Amino acid sequence: MKALIVDDDVVSRIALIDLLSVYGIFDLIEAEDGAAAWTLMEQGLHPVICFCDVRMPRMSGIALLERMKSDPHLADVPVVLVSSASDRDTVLQAVTLGAVGYILKPLHAAEARAHLEKIFRITLDKLAEDPATTMKRLNIGPDRLGAYLSAFAEQLLTGRADIVALLEAGEGADARLRIDSVHTGCMTLGLWHVASQLDTARRGLPDPRNVAVVLAEVSESVRRQLSRLHAGAADGEGALA
Repeated sequence: MKALIVDDDVVSRIALIDLLSVYGIFDLIEAEDGAAAWTLMEQGLHPVICFCDVRMPRMSGIALLERMKSDPHLADVPVVLVSSASDRDTVLQAVTLGAVGYILKPLHAAEARAHLEKIFRITLDKLAEDPATTMKRLNIGPDRLGAYLSAFAEQLLTGRADIVALLEAGEGADARLRIDSVHTGCMTLGLWHVASQLDTARRGLPDPRNVAVVLAEVSESVRRQLSRLHAGAADGEGALA
């Protein structure tokens, strides 16, 4: 999962990267201001979450938030504003525009982490179901869910190259059947975000390169779910890994 960090202050970017790296669930992408971030998204970046400073040259965080919310392809991306601006008008404007969180700088690790975890509960469970919820839905225990996820990971390891090869050979019907099987696995295991990506990738004439990228993201999502499952088993909670 790609998370976008937008801040013209390199020290603030590094501090936030350090905080987010602890969770081990993000591929962190940096942008030095709103304009650079917007260029990345115009070039195809679709982050699962965006952390953005408010006061920046060229394009402010508020302007970037407005632009993202007005774009149908980016409106669903959760945006967390990270700023030293604490005045009521700025915070109210951010909330009105649809920001899912507002973290004050300078960052204090414990407070920021508590705030982040509240945000993650709101946003990340929309991307992948909490393992405890998956187990309840499937009426299975952690060992069995671990077996499901491990088997799915093995299926992807051996099958990703075959799907891409079929597409490159023009065997779209056979490739689509295999993609459908992967999509079913994603839905069964609560991997909502990558299931949606597969839905998009398999429409029309699937592009081998796009499908390869999505299948790699599916594999990474399975790995993250296994980490979340093991973390939950270790501390008795559905904690983020």
